Amino acid sequence: METGLMRAILVTIFVLLSGGLAQADGRCDLNSLVGYRVLFGKPINGYVQGGIRRKGYEGCESDRVLVFSDNTGVKCKETSPQHLDELPIGYLFARNNLSDLKLCVEGELFDVTQTN
Repeated sequence: METGLMRAILVTIFVLLSGGLAQADGRCDLNSLVGYRVLFGKPINGYVQGGIRRKGYEGCESDRVLVFSDNTGVKCKETSPQHLDELPIGYLFARNNLSDLKLCVEGELFDVTQTN
């Protein structure tokens, strides 16, 4: 295995074991994400809903696209309101060749899909 990959795996295991509770920086329960892999953690800058782009974060609503700082995004599959004054970091987890995606934001876990 590459040294960098091995180091990343060991650091991840250490963080999970040393934290007592298995939680990511986004405070989601990692026990519910066993079998998923983390794709990234990026700031959420805004969202698109009804064809209108807005700055800020107000949780997930069905068909709302959450937009990250690099202008990529994911589409919410469910509604779960959540208002934060600061722009949060979204941690995206995947399994089954990206057909099952979950987004962790400030302790809330959402089902999301890829955007077209």
